[in-house]
Amino acid sequence: MTIIVRTIKDPEIRRSELIDAAQELFIAFGYNKTMIIDIVRKAGVAKGTFYYYFPSKEAILEAIVARYTTKLVGEIKKLGPSVTALDKLRLMIGYLFRFDQTDIVFYLLWEEQEFSLLFKTWRQSDMILNPVLTELILQGTEEGTMHVQSIEQTICFFWSTLSCLWESQYNKEPLNLFTSKSKIAEAILERILGISEGSLALKILL
Repeated sequence: MTIIVRTIKDPEIRRSELIDAAQELFIAFGYNKTMIIDIVRKAGVAKGTFYYYFPSKEAILEAIVARYTTKLVGEIKKLGPSVTALDKLRLMIGYLFRFDQTDIVFYLLWEEQEFSLLFKTWRQSDMILNPVLTELILQGTEEGTMHVQSIEQTICFFWSTLSCLWESQYNKEPLNLFTSKSKIAEAILERILGISEGSLALKILL
């Protein structure tokens, strides 16, 4: 008599494996060409297991973005109060423009002209980061390096400014044009955050 032993994995491990599989497939074949059946085959699970964790392919895309953004939140929080608000801001913006695997997924959505889905995931990422950005602005206010009257409105313009640079990056604009836009974005961010002119000194790579 053959006894089949089923391996029961921790739910978070299984969920992470599905996210990893989806991200790899999105990068290799694009979001539109990747089907749920492809994800479950790569992860080595039944289709029902996928739907236990995610109601749709869009939901697992959102999970990829959430994991990426949550990791950034952890890295910023780990810095603690000994790191200045300006340094934290530079690190956060630099991280957001670092072209890692999740950024490739964003880029592919742009290539596939899935603009509504891309902007939805951007918005999701913004919402996760907003509490950290609020803390950062409050720290900068205490340190005297930032002067903000309305945090909520400032954060709104903060993301709008960065989105212009992301669009430039995804459109593969010439380096000189992207550099010029980066300088303008830097000036805008200094203005809305009440930072002394020339103090932000961002290093954003195309």
